[in-house]
Amino acid sequence: MVSRAVMGECKAWRLGALVVIVFVLASFVIAEVPSRTRIAELIRHDQLPAAEQQLWDILTLHPDEVWALELMGELRIRQSRNAEAEALFHRVLEIDPSSLEAQRSLGILSKSEGKVAEALAAYEAIVKIAPHDRDANLALAAIYERSGKYQDSVMAVERIPFTSRPPDVLPLLADDYFKLAQSDKVPSLISQVLRLPSLKKGTALDFVAVLLQNGYVQDASKLMGAIQPVKPDAAYLHVLARVREAEGRRAEARQLLAEALRLQPKSFDILLDSGRFAAQENRWKDSVELLRRADAVKPDDPAVLMKLAVEYAQIGELELARVASKRLYDLEPENPDAQYAYGRILQETQRFQEILDPLARKMVAERPSDPHALFLLGMIDYDEGNDNESHQEFTRSLQLDPKNNDTRYYLALLTERQGNFDEARTNLEQVVNAEPNHAGAQQELGVIRLRQGNIAGARAALEIALKLRPDVPQTHYQLGLVYARLGMTEQAKAQTEIYEKLHQAVNDKLKSEILPQSANTKSAPK
Repeated sequence: MVSRAVMGECKAWRLGALVVIVFVLASFVIAEVPSRTRIAELIRHDQLPAAEQQLWDILTLHPDEVWALELMGELRIRQSRNAEAEALFHRVLEIDPSSLEAQRSLGILSKSEGKVAEALAAYEAIVKIAPHDRDANLALAAIYERSGKYQDSVMAVERIPFTSRPPDVLPLLADDYFKLAQSDKVPSLISQVLRLPSLKKGTALDFVAVLLQNGYVQDASKLMGAIQPVKPDAAYLHVLARVREAEGRRAEARQLLAEALRLQPKSFDILLDSGRFAAQENRWKDSVELLRRADAVKPDDPAVLMKLAVEYAQIGELELARVASKRLYDLEPENPDAQYAYGRILQETQRFQEILDPLARKMVAERPSDPHALFLLGMIDYDEGNDNESHQEFTRSLQLDPKNNDTRYYLALLTERQGNFDEARTNLEQVVNAEPNHAGAQQELGVIRLRQGNIAGARAALEIALKLRPDVPQTHYQLGLVYARLGMTEQAKAQTEIYEKLHQAVNDKLKSEILPQSANTKSAPK
């Protein structure tokens, strides 16, 4: 028999061994957790080389360590190595398909790169595993709303427990309700907005913007009054300007925008809105200057470049318009609007035919029912004197888009050139009825009316054209003829003198542009 002493000794030994094992295991766990935490902290503080070395040490021994792969993916994002990060997150999902962190990281990464379908798939995968996940549902709600899936957007918000919903979701939910014709649900959201603390003023202003977009101007105005701060800042003044504009109080809106811009002179949104406002009032030079400032704040924004291209052309700065439209085209070469803007400005400059012709034919070949592509090809044939082809292309373009005033205007010029003045006048009158501020149409309408003996009608059209574009020499010349026919000798003389000055300035400018090119014929378009 074994003595009690021996048995006691064995028990003590086993107990000691157990303590050692527990200590070792505990040490391993304690060592692992701080290691993961420490690496995460290194990444958070941008100490990327140190973090990467420690991750490689772990992954060399344990290549399928999920948390290390996830952190390496996060590190790669910080290094702008997105393709490697994406591959790492997919590797995590191969090992552990239920990894919410990998799906979330894929969603964030895809969203930042504009990969909407991939982001949607990632967030939907999270919600399948964790239906009430706050961040995933918020991301889904925003994606659904932008995709026009308003009911899905509402359902995503409603999956989030009410007490966990952030205030920022209120504007999105309001827009969903408006789009679903459920405006009766919006007042309860307004009540929630009114209860927001002052720190959430941005959410309240976003909510006002949604009200404005959906035509609820009176409600927007009341809400602005309720949230008015003691000392309004630029953001508040900007939104209030939009409200006053919607109310038809343009003078007040203009003052508010100017004050907002004074307070925040480098705000992209305020600059863009101020430029739009100036353009609506035909203050083209002011609008261009505001857009140039917006372009400096946020270079290569497609919306700004499109407006710059159009408005440079509007004030006769065709070379600057070409540069802006080329920047837009280089950014989005497959965008039909970018193609058209670039081609249209190339045509206006009456240069770079070697670029314009293949671009227009490519557009028509790819989109034979695109009215803009047909119009652009019609312009090329118009410039080259191919009147029959141009007439067919303009006519087909108008059939596809009867409201396109540019096409109707150039069809009028073509029929005028062909001697059909009545048809030309009819088309021009349709243009100015639809778009009274079309300076070119007003000017040409004045010319035709003068030719047909309608002196009063010619005067009316030419005086409007002059107000819209006082820098066009031909308008002054034609108006001088009208005044002479009416016996208004002094006015006729004044218009003739202005014409001669402007005409000389145009000639001087052309010489300054052409001479440097002739000195260096090898220069390529920028």
